Amino acid sequence: MNFIQSIRASHLNRHGFIDVLVGITVFQAINIILIVLFGNLDVGPDEDPSISLWEIAFLMLLVAPLLENFLLIAVAAIHEKLFKRPLLFVVAPLLLTALHFTTPQELPFPTFIRVIELFGFFYIFLKQYDLHKLEIGKCKALLLTSVLHFALNATVISVLCLFDFYIAAETIFSAQPGD
Repeated sequence: MNFIQSIRASHLNRHGFIDVLVGITVFQAINIILIVLFGNLDVGPDEDPSISLWEIAFLMLLVAPLLENFLLIAVAAIHEKLFKRPLLFVVAPLLLTALHFTTPQELPFPTFIRVIELFGFFYIFLKQYDLHKLEIGKCKALLLTSVLHFALNATVISVLCLFDFYIAAETIFSAQPGD
């Protein structure tokens, strides 16, 4: 059994957690690369942001995964109490997707793409929570889905940092003498 087969056969991958983690991370990396390469990155606020990059990274990596997944699970639990299971995996992800557009700003790509990807990610988070909650408990299942969310946000930050380093190096090496 090779390394990949042993990981896929592990206890953690019982409901496809490792497969989902790798899949959404690769998807997000490709997605951000395509946005950077083909999106209109000149669109956006002209003034300097009032929040530092370290604060954005802290919010994206620690606060957002826990808070948003907790809110997603709370909405799903309320929906399940009121309406049972019908449309549970549609309503809760749609509500969290809508919350991401409370302060609309120009995106460097069409908005419908962002809506579809956010809905898909929240659907995956909720589905993974639902698959694991009875087996490992609700708190651990929340942490497990937060790991998925953390991995997505870390992928965004990593890819953007790599492009920033590439652009900075390209600028340094293309400078003419006297510039």
